[in-house]
Amino acid sequence: MDETAASLRVNGGEGVWARAVAVETGIRVASCYQCLRCSNSCPVSTFMDIKPHQVVRLVQLGQREALLQASSIWVCLSCEMCSTYCPNEIDVAGLMNHLKNAVISSHREPAEYEIAAFHDVFLRVLREHGRINDLQLMQRYRLKTLMHGQAPSREELVSEASLAWDLFRRGRLRFLPEKSAAAREIRRILEDYGHKKVSS
Repeated sequence: MDETAASLRVNGGEGVWARAVAVETGIRVASCYQCLRCSNSCPVSTFMDIKPHQVVRLVQLGQREALLQASSIWVCLSCEMCSTYCPNEIDVAGLMNHLKNAVISSHREPAEYEIAAFHDVFLRVLREHGRINDLQLMQRYRLKTLMHGQAPSREELVSEASLAWDLFRRGRLRFLPEKSAAAREIRRILEDYGHKKVSS
């Protein structure tokens, strides 16, 4: 987040949302003292508009709108480096996931639609078959983003076709999905977790 940005506007009700996040997630954001270890350990922090330590701070300050409009929560890889390096054991990665779910639950347009769409399609393919079929995954992803008005460039299509052909020649790409023996169990886990759909 730009350090020269305008001062935060508060109306006195911000603490309510911050406490609700803590109750819903069990994540102790109040324990953060801004040591920056989460941001320093994050492999993609340079691509974020709001760094991980700033995300935690904005949750403390109850800045819900700023966080739900941020691209950072979608850029996050969920690699959990931030959570691992936190000296106070704050689950920063879990907080990022909570904010993603909040965006979808409130029917907002994700700041990074293509990333959100890929997450959604990945989970849907996994739910159906218990494993990922790369060809089906990319077909559905491209269709979803195309319906949203985001057409791939010619260079992207050529690159993807070349990669698909190379994988097929090496026997690494299957045209038809295979169902995992654990598909029912995986489906149950996803249903319990509450997979939320990213609308087209």
